[in-house]
Amino acid sequence: MTQPAIKTSSERVFPLSTEAIKQNGPFAKSLSVVDATVLRYSPASATWLFDGSEGTHLSIDVLVLSLRRTLDSYPQWSGYLHMPIGNDHPSASVADHTKRFNRPMLTWGTSADPGVEVIQAKSPHRLAELIPSCEQRASRYRVWDGRVIASMGIFPESPNLALYDRVTCDDLPCVIVQLTTFACGGLAITVKLAHVLADAQTLLTFVHDWATQNRWLVGGAKVEDVGIIERPFQPELVNRAADGDIDVAIPDEKILAKAKSIPLHRYDWWASADDCPSFMLKSTEIPDAIKTNQSSLSFGKPMPWRQWDILAPVSYYLVHFSREEVIAMWEASVTTTISQSQTTTSSPPKISKLDALFAHLWTLVIRARGLSQQDFDVHLDTTIGLRPRLSPPLPSHFIGSPIINIPVSLPASKVVGPNAASAAAAAIRESMNRYDSSTLETLLYEMAYEVDPSRRWNTFLGERHTIATSWLESRPGMGIYDVDFGFGRRPRLAESLMPECDGCIQVMESGVSNPKDVNEEISGATSRKFTPWYENGVAVSLHLRTDVMDKVLADTLLRRYDVFNNT
Repeated sequence: MTQPAIKTSSERVFPLSTEAIKQNGPFAKSLSVVDATVLRYSPASATWLFDGSEGTHLSIDVLVLSLRRTLDSYPQWSGYLHMPIGNDHPSASVADHTKRFNRPMLTWGTSADPGVEVIQAKSPHRLAELIPSCEQRASRYRVWDGRVIASMGIFPESPNLALYDRVTCDDLPCVIVQLTTFACGGLAITVKLAHVLADAQTLLTFVHDWATQNRWLVGGAKVEDVGIIERPFQPELVNRAADGDIDVAIPDEKILAKAKSIPLHRYDWWASADDCPSFMLKSTEIPDAIKTNQSSLSFGKPMPWRQWDILAPVSYYLVHFSREEVIAMWEASVTTTISQSQTTTSSPPKISKLDALFAHLWTLVIRARGLSQQDFDVHLDTTIGLRPRLSPPLPSHFIGSPIINIPVSLPASKVVGPNAASAAAAAIRESMNRYDSSTLETLLYEMAYEVDPSRRWNTFLGERHTIATSWLESRPGMGIYDVDFGFGRRPRLAESLMPECDGCIQVMESGVSNPKDVNEEISGATSRKFTPWYENGVAVSLHLRTDVMDKVLADTLLRRYDVFNNT
């Protein structure tokens, strides 16, 4: 049995330049209109596990010092995450979009800043006894039970993050770091952030910056000689991309009508008390401040609770697909799509390899849920990043959580019927293409005028919904396995923490080293040329209801594209 790590200490840390920040402060900024919509989301959280070795000292003290230098680039994360003044008495018509109800903001550079929580913990285990290597997970353990990761105690459970309940924030951090040492000399570095502050791309940017600063110190540099990496905090860039003027009290009904015609689920927490599990009922309550100050409210679509057995046991597996499998599933989708398009006047969508992988996984899930003969719609709710999609595009290192979930909907029978994978892949690509800068600027306008942005959930879970997300990186050297703290080795495992809910799919790089790079030093990773995410295979994290998971893993179609084992 896996014994969870034992907490040995905790402290709050601040940027090294805290005094200078206070002298120039205080500072305050409202988060973006998109950030406000993910207030109810689970924290953005990931861990990196490194093996120990003789002659290499993984210094906790140096890691904390380099973290403090890194926070000089992210001073706002040491600050106070809260709601705007007057949130208890919202007006029905507010001109300034940042002052409307439940628009989170950050204040920093004061003596009351809560700082970043740093927890140290110790595990009695040896990493190699718990976690197969990347190469082992790509060969011997291509299907691996990931529940051991959650049982290791490397993801901090307390304290709560600020606004964890959308209200409480006093003295709560918005970032928590846990450093866990193992009996083998190994180390787990875990970072957990309020999702309104960071999506996967921001979290990776932060951890890569921290690793860069740590390499300087490990290499013998004095901390005062380590430069501060410039990471502008500019949530207003998202808001500027919105259509129309979002700083007038009365919205433009034509733009709102256009927004509502754009396909999104728009489930409404406030309309979802019926059939809601009792332990979640509080989440459906309309805040007293709204009931008191809003004379009339319109409601959206209630959540289909009967489709989701929340108390059913959920399994968690990591499944490895090889480069050859990804290419084979893509080629099959493209060939069929081109063939079908020859009978129509429309051009076939340009299906990506990620489209094909998502389609393959979606088909397996719908088959396992026993929906093959059903004609009602099922949904692959895909997370997309807005950085390259807005006009003008956001910088690739933009700090924030600019993501939305978009629906890909098809009748269940078409997801599992003849040519199902190509039909699903084509539907995914068509949906992806729909959310361009023009569509998104309209949706941003709608978000700016939501009575409460966090009341809306653009996805769901359970029988008819599957959430698909990706941590794949297009920035060279910025992948989750490229993180290099100067320890002289790549991570044994890098994994994010997903909620144990039925219907979550997450795609990451496999972590398998490229044979061409075997003789290269890890510290040269950021100078390498970009390698396609599938080049060394891909790791898929699956969270599914246990009976559904069992059927997915037993399905002969799981490995239908394994050209080596099927010949």
